[in-house]
Amino acid sequence: MLPFLLACASPDPDDTAAPSGRRLHAEGTAIVDESGQPVVLRGVALGGWMFHENWITAVDYPAHARLHVLGQEAGVGPAVDEAIIAAGPSEKGDADWLAAVRAELAERMDEAAADALLAQLAAYPSIVDDSDLALRLVLEARFGVAGRDALLDTFQGAWVTDADLAWIADHGFNTVRVPMGYRDLTSMSDTAPPTELVWNEAAFARLDHLLDTCADLGLYAVLDIQEAPGGQNEYAGPSTLYTDPAMQALSVELWTELSRRYHDRAEVAAYSLLAEPMSAPTADARDAMYDQLVQAIRAEGDDHLLVIHDGFRGMYTLPDPATYGWTNVVYSTHLFEWDVDSAEGYTERMALDQQLFSTAQTEQQVPYYIGSFATFVDADWAYTGAATMVSTFESEAWSWTLWTYKRIDDPVDVALWGTSTAWGLRGRLQGELARPDLYRDDEATLAAKFSAYADLSIEPNEALVQAVAP
Repeated sequence: MLPFLLACASPDPDDTAAPSGRRLHAEGTAIVDESGQPVVLRGVALGGWMFHENWITAVDYPAHARLHVLGQEAGVGPAVDEAIIAAGPSEKGDADWLAAVRAELAERMDEAAADALLAQLAAYPSIVDDSDLALRLVLEARFGVAGRDALLDTFQGAWVTDADLAWIADHGFNTVRVPMGYRDLTSMSDTAPPTELVWNEAAFARLDHLLDTCADLGLYAVLDIQEAPGGQNEYAGPSTLYTDPAMQALSVELWTELSRRYHDRAEVAAYSLLAEPMSAPTADARDAMYDQLVQAIRAEGDDHLLVIHDGFRGMYTLPDPATYGWTNVVYSTHLFEWDVDSAEGYTERMALDQQLFSTAQTEQQVPYYIGSFATFVDADWAYTGAATMVSTFESEAWSWTLWTYKRIDDPVDVALWGTSTAWGLRGRLQGELARPDLYRDDEATLAAKFSAYADLSIEPNEALVQAVAP
């Protein structure tokens, strides 16, 4: 394991405030604390918490899993499962998959029965997404804004607990990245673009408690906006952030509020202003939007580190900070090597990234932070690849956070295909999941199922732990 930095050691457990000297700033290409000691952030992202991507949490069903459930309820489970296995998985249930699975069903039952099952399936559109908007819209339609927010608050209290944070600290990590969407921090209808921001105090109370616990445990937190008003990417639909002054103003308001609340919190290592701003039409548009946010935060007298993401355009496209008068900034990207299928492939890819990134960093003279990375395949070569990634980051003193801390492999996928993945540092569900059905469970049942997530046994993926733990 990598040595755990003295600067990040746990404080006196009776001291509930962040220890003096912990506040971080940039010094050339290094992140340092108030005594000038270098600090490399090493941690995990709290995926699925305040930006609820349900492919992480196994809340509700992808299309093939919903069809599996409907087949069981209709008493034709084995035939339906055979058809699903033959057609393959589908998260959304696109037209090609529906045609393929209908053909497979028709070979195993009469066409009328097949069509009836698919008609039932159409009544429950899949909400599996890289955004939380579809999930939130279903909850709002059924239970209203207040009911939606109360249910999500219940889930948030169960998905990330004090015990989770203690586990992270006990395994040598010093940082949690906290992905958040503006929708979770506010309490408005999600059926139309926002015209104002109404703060969700229950969500801020959750965040406050998390930061208090981080301070107790000696952890840093990176506050990370996954979706700003207007959307910096197109996960929730077409992005309007870069062209709509109203959405830009609301995004500035969002970060002004976050700065107002957290400018004195030393356990906040950095603000990650816009995660994956890939829909910016140009690098200049990306940087101009960042500049609005940077200037607003600095106008609050807030000197926190500010994370600027390249939007997958390349680290070399990020500007000389002096161009905008930026200070105390960290440049970042996310690394997901979808096309790599061997340990050797990871070695080659990391060697190339190391060369390109280090050249750009020398010119920019800012710290680098790999805010999100993962290998996906549950195989020895992939874990070797994860170790190679971390070793590369460490050799350059780049900070990093793994995506993601906790993830549930879909129980239907496990049953039908024996699927296991390397997505979650803790990703091995033990026992049964009382799976929340957002379309059919009543409010009390959903609340009970969400609350029960606190008691789920999701064991570590030990191979991944060994590959990346400090």
